[in-house]
Amino acid sequence: MMSKKKKKNPMDAIFAVLDKPLQRFDPIWKAEHGKGGERDRYYDKTGIEKWREWRGWHDTLVDYKHWLKNLGYMGLMVAKDPVHVLKGIWEYRWMGSFLGSFAFVDRLFEGYRGPELEVAGLHGNAIVYGLTQTIGTVLRNDKRLGGGPMSENMIGLDETIPPLFTAGFPTLQAEPMQTLPEFVICDVDQFIEPYYIDVAESYGLPADVCSRCSAETGVTIDDAFPIFGKLEISTNQPCNASEATSMFQRRRFHTYGMETYPFVMAMQHNEEEGHEYTEAELKQAIAKIEEVYGVKYDWDAFFEKAKLMNEQNEIEMEKWDIMATPYSVLGGINESLYKLVEWALINGRDPFYNKVDRKVIKMMRKYCDEKYEPFKGKTRHRAFLWGPSAVYYTDFPTWTQNCWGINIVLNMDSTMGHNIINTEDPDIAIKDLAKFEEKGVMRHHAVGGWDNVNAVWDWAKRMNCDMVICNDNIACKGMNGVHSMLEEQAAKLGFKFVFLPHDLEDSRTISRRDMRNAINDYMTVVMNEKPLDPTLVDFDDSEAW
Repeated sequence: MMSKKKKKNPMDAIFAVLDKPLQRFDPIWKAEHGKGGERDRYYDKTGIEKWREWRGWHDTLVDYKHWLKNLGYMGLMVAKDPVHVLKGIWEYRWMGSFLGSFAFVDRLFEGYRGPELEVAGLHGNAIVYGLTQTIGTVLRNDKRLGGGPMSENMIGLDETIPPLFTAGFPTLQAEPMQTLPEFVICDVDQFIEPYYIDVAESYGLPADVCSRCSAETGVTIDDAFPIFGKLEISTNQPCNASEATSMFQRRRFHTYGMETYPFVMAMQHNEEEGHEYTEAELKQAIAKIEEVYGVKYDWDAFFEKAKLMNEQNEIEMEKWDIMATPYSVLGGINESLYKLVEWALINGRDPFYNKVDRKVIKMMRKYCDEKYEPFKGKTRHRAFLWGPSAVYYTDFPTWTQNCWGINIVLNMDSTMGHNIINTEDPDIAIKDLAKFEEKGVMRHHAVGGWDNVNAVWDWAKRMNCDMVICNDNIACKGMNGVHSMLEEQAAKLGFKFVFLPHDLEDSRTISRRDMRNAINDYMTVVMNEKPLDPTLVDFDDSEAW
């Protein structure tokens, strides 16, 4: 890219004068001058701020603008159907956890300034927009709460099934069954899933299974699933434990008169025979929906949404090119959590996200062209993160940058299916769609063969990372079997390598503090480095949402 000289904004000088007398309230300035830091703003043991982060006049107003937008999306959700929303809060324990969303979003983007804050705000708004749309739709049509206009025309999907293929049924609406009570809410509230885990274990489920599958089983036993549609499509994604979970859920859904259908994808999905198998399964799943709802698949309707998904993926791949440089205003939790929602929940079905992507890539091009270094150029290490949910409720990528200058350039969740889908020929499109479906959430990261796990090194090289922080889920039998091989490869390839211990959605086994200490120990003992913000090194947030 050709570098252009940045034009001076006269307002920058004005803001600099206005900010001077108030900079002592900026936690980054305080950390730089040994007068405190980010953690000073919080009540002890919590994730609750005593006051909002002062970022200077301009950035504080930018932050407040995005806060107001989030408030607007939440208010609109309630205003559209206050009765069902109130019923949902009364009926479902997990609905109360969404009240912590504002604190969650604030922590996600702590320490962000300038264009990286603007991009983060756009993504944060999109996350809240998508979730409020989904929550509103599900509660409005939940048969347990009285039902609604779409109750009989919705399709329940396992949360790990990419919903794009259902776009061929324009009169139906597909929504994930587990996302609200389990998949997303664990990112907001570290206490909600342990309750459901305890419910599952009280019925005899072993305590050493994956906590995600255990929590989903607990939601089932606790009868905490919203009920909508005539059909729920389950799957074997991403692993064997999730297959067992689907069996428990199937029994529960049957008690409400819902049919269930297993959409079983090839475990060894990198093989050509695997693609053919998934293609056949996909055709059967489509046929089952046609049978249950009495509608025919509309390829033109599918092509319309596939074009949106293709654009999202094309922009995503351009984002990766820029993220491989030191001049990306996008990265960390801002990139990975947004992509997780955009891909797993929206999946090309809402043009709102295409508008966001266009705005973001335009900003990324601009600031890369200007060779702008985010976080005031304080990044010391570029890390590729191979980690699932536990890195979200801990605000982990944000913490690594603010505390140690470790920029999480990309997380594994962002690398889900990004192949381009044919939008003219149904015979070719179904093959492309099968490959797309195989690359769902976690599916090609820890299962499906050694090549999928081993891809971590290719991604780290592609992103020009010097460090890899790797998933060490203590209850994942797949990841537990590859420890020594990964450590040997890291040494051979020259990567700084840290295993990040966690128990996925059970923060009691390995706490947020324990996870951070794994990095603290490595950075102090192995790297002999000093923190950027000493207040963030060791603190107790055991009561945080």
